[in-house]
Amino acid sequence: MSQTLDTTDGALALDERHLSVVLDGQPRHFHYVWLRDNSWAADDRVRQSGERKLFTGSIPADIAPTTAAWDPDRGLQVQWNDGRAATYSPDWLRRYDYSPAARAARRRPVSLWSATAGEPPWFAHADVVGSTDGQLAYLDAVREHGAAVVSGVPSEDHEVERFAEHIGHVREVAFERVHNVRHDPAGYNVAHTPGELKPHTDLPSYDWPPSVQLLHFLTHRATGGESTLVDGWAALAELRRDAPEHFDTLVRVPVPYQLFSDDEDTWAENPMVQLDTGGEVRLFRFSNQLAQPLAAPFEDVEAFYDAYRHLARIIDSGRYRATFGAEDGDLLTVHSHRVLHGRLPYDPTSGARHLQDVYMEFDDLMARRRVLRGEHRPLAAQPQEDA
Repeated sequence: MSQTLDTTDGALALDERHLSVVLDGQPRHFHYVWLRDNSWAADDRVRQSGERKLFTGSIPADIAPTTAAWDPDRGLQVQWNDGRAATYSPDWLRRYDYSPAARAARRRPVSLWSATAGEPPWFAHADVVGSTDGQLAYLDAVREHGAAVVSGVPSEDHEVERFAEHIGHVREVAFERVHNVRHDPAGYNVAHTPGELKPHTDLPSYDWPPSVQLLHFLTHRATGGESTLVDGWAALAELRRDAPEHFDTLVRVPVPYQLFSDDEDTWAENPMVQLDTGGEVRLFRFSNQLAQPLAAPFEDVEAFYDAYRHLARIIDSGRYRATFGAEDGDLLTVHSHRVLHGRLPYDPTSGARHLQDVYMEFDDLMARRRVLRGEHRPLAAQPQEDA
């Protein structure tokens, strides 16, 4: 039976399957099974690493406190009906509160580009590789804006790989680890031609495409070839607002993509848009040049093309687009599950144009960001002298 709960910090009420405790004047609600599963007591954690030792499947279905009390300094102290005891500190309960408001606050949604997007943020190479503050500013920009440019990167072979390893880890893919992008009449990819490249995401021909791409301009002396970026999530937000049925079609209908060479092949079939558990866009695949014949149910084909045309017109409209010229030593970082990249045509006879690129994973960049901020270690629920 529920108990009446006042607004005094530390006030407790025990229900049949959960308890409530007041923190900062607000009641917070925690299921017994969740609290028991997340115990930091000595028998439930590996002391040296903080990893879980308690096997979740062993928790009784009727787990509940035999006693529960609040200590202003130590927090919630519970004696469980399986004979174990655990403490949950006030700071730990605040950090891991899973109420709707707390979960919403932790999502920290990014800001989509405006219809008249300017250039992406720029950073000096010396700042990014030479200081924690400079690297954090760069990583914050990649997280929030989806793209950033680092200038003054040495125009040396494989420097893009060295830069990647300074901030994370290179994602291995088929073809080359460090891919050369320059005019090549025998090249296997449209990037080796001098024509316009419409904004696109790379390697949708993987079930999980690389989520970060680094493009390093070793030499950019040709006429033309300006870089273009489009915030794909902003384009999808417009589509979702104005034609939700088109958006839903692109979430549902799979599209096959392929990129191959003489020695390698990548092929995958997935919807262009993948949502997270909260219904927000998580991954966007868009590559007009790599799309293969649609193999959707007959009744979905025209609906798909209606939706695709609508989205393609938004992407090609110039809205949510940044266009800028790059110079020798500039390095473009793109969160490629969000931001599409491309280029305007260039004249290969007017001067050299040579880029090298590698792929990475957004998870690794965000992990680097947490480590630099000192936010990556879990907070212990129980004082370690008790463990």
